[in-house]
Amino acid sequence: MKIYRYIGIVTLMIICFTGIFSCSSELDIKPTSELENEYFESELRIQEGVGACYAAMANMYGALLNDGGGVHEILFLPGDDITHQDAGRAAMEAFSGLNSTNGQVSTLWTRLYQMIYRCNFILEKIEEEEVQAVYVTPGLYEINKGEVLFLRSWCFYRLWDFFRKAPLQDKRIRTISEALLPPSEGFQMLDKAIEDLELAATLLPEETYWPLQTERGRAFNESAYGLLVKCYSLRARYNSANSDDYRKAITAFEKIKTRELVHFADNFDYHHENNKESLFEYQASHATEQDNAWLDNNFGGGVGQMGAMYHYSTNHWGNYMSGIYGPTKKLISAFENGDPRKEFTFANYTTNVYGDVNVPAEPWEKFDNQQLMKYVFPGRCWFEPVWGINSTNNPRLIRYADIKLLVAEAYLQTGDQAKALQQVNDIRERARRSTKDGSVSAVPADLTSVTIQDIMDERFVELAAEEGIRWTDLRSWHAAGFINLATWTARDFGYNYDVQNFEFEVPKHLLFPIPQREMDTNPLMAAAGNNPGYE
Repeated sequence: MKIYRYIGIVTLMIICFTGIFSCSSELDIKPTSELENEYFESELRIQEGVGACYAAMANMYGALLNDGGGVHEILFLPGDDITHQDAGRAAMEAFSGLNSTNGQVSTLWTRLYQMIYRCNFILEKIEEEEVQAVYVTPGLYEINKGEVLFLRSWCFYRLWDFFRKAPLQDKRIRTISEALLPPSEGFQMLDKAIEDLELAATLLPEETYWPLQTERGRAFNESAYGLLVKCYSLRARYNSANSDDYRKAITAFEKIKTRELVHFADNFDYHHENNKESLFEYQASHATEQDNAWLDNNFGGGVGQMGAMYHYSTNHWGNYMSGIYGPTKKLISAFENGDPRKEFTFANYTTNVYGDVNVPAEPWEKFDNQQLMKYVFPGRCWFEPVWGINSTNNPRLIRYADIKLLVAEAYLQTGDQAKALQQVNDIRERARRSTKDGSVSAVPADLTSVTIQDIMDERFVELAAEEGIRWTDLRSWHAAGFINLATWTARDFGYNYDVQNFEFEVPKHLLFPIPQREMDTNPLMAAAGNNPGYE
C-alpha cells in the first residue's frame, strides 16, 4: 500500500480546529471534532499528520475538475517540448496576455503555500514536549522531521524557480499579521531550501528502512540528495555558472549509492512504481469505489481525487478543463530514428484509458499524428475504473536520469569532461536497451566527447513532458549564458501557430507574475511591486 493513500483525511482538519470554541462544561457534551491539543495522542496519529503533508500534492497532480483543471498548463506549455491543440491557450504557450490574474498562476501559488502550511504545522507540533513523549520508535522523530523538511524544500524550490520573490514562509501562521510577509530577496528562498535539505539528508533513513507493504513512497536520504543536486545546479546557473555550486551538486550526487537506470518505459508504468531509478514520486491512488473529481481534496468533508491526471494528452472526456496537449514539431524531430525512447514518448495511435492492450488502437490525427504517450502508454497505464479520470500511475518527480544529466553539466563546468561524458553515455546506453522486445538498438550511439549543447539536447529527449523540467532548464541556461532566449523565435519555442500571436519578452516572461490576490492582501508585497514587466 502506498503511503498517504488514505491517511490525512481527518488529520488536517485540525488546522480548522484552532478557532473552534470548546463546549460549555455544564453541557458535558464532547465536541464533535477533536481539538488540536487532543489529536496527537499516538505515534500513528503523528504519522497521519506527516502523511497529510505528502497528500497535499494531490491538489497539484489530480484532475481538479472543479478548480480550473489544475496546474498542467504551467508544468507543460511554457518551453519548447509540448504544445496545445487550441491556439487560444496563449497565456502559457505564447505568453500573450499573461498577467497576475491568471488562474493557473494563482492555483500553483496557492497549492504550494497550502503544502508549506501543512509542513510548518507538523514541524511545530513534533517539537512540542507532549508530542515527542508520544514517540515510541527510536529515531522516528528525526525521520519525520527530515521528511517534512524535504517536502517543504520541494515547495521552496518550486516557488523560487517560478516566482523568485515569493515570501519565505518557514513558520506556522497563526494570525493575519503573521501572514503578511515581505518578498524574499535574491537566493534567499533557494538558500533556505538547500539549508533544510542538507539537514534532511542527515535525518532521513535509507530507502530500505521503509516497509514496502505499508510505507512505500516515503522520502529517504537519497531523495534529499537528489533534490540538492537540482537546487545546487539551479543556483549555479543563476549565479554565473558558479563552479562552487556545481561542485556541491557533485558532492550531493556522489552520496547517491543505490539508484540505477531501469528500462526507460518503466519510469512511466504503474507496474514499476518506486523503482530503482526513482528518487521521489507522488503516490497516486483512488477511492475504494469511485473518485469524485469535482470535490476538492482539502479534507473538509467529502474527499476528492487522490490520483494523477494524464488525460491532458488523450481525447478522453475528462480533459474538458485542460484540453489536449501533444509534442511540438521540434520535439518530434529531435529524436534519432531508431531511438527506443521515441515510441514511449509519443506515437501514432491512441491509448486505452484502462491500459487494455487487447483493445485495438486507432490512429492519432493531432500534433502531426503523434500522441503524447508518457504515463498513458497502452498496457502501462491504469485509471480509476468508474469515471476513468484519475490514474494511479505515480508521477515521477525526481528520477535518477535527470540527476545524472544535471551532474554531467556540473562535471563539465568544473573541468572533468570524462565524468561528464560517462553520465551522458550511461543515459544513451540505457536508451539502447529500452526496446519493446528486449533487443539492443544501435541508436543512440555513445558520444566520443561531450559539450554543454550535447547535455542540453540529451535532456530535451530524455525528460520531455516531465514535471515542468524543460522550462526550468531553458530559463536557467539563459541565466548561465548557455543560450540566449532573447533571440529565440516562436519556432524556436516550438510554437505551432501564427507567430503574430507569440509575445515572449525577456526579462518579463522569465518569471511568472505574483498573483493579484497576494498583491491585494499583502501590503508588503504590494509595496515591493510585481515581478519585472507585470503591472
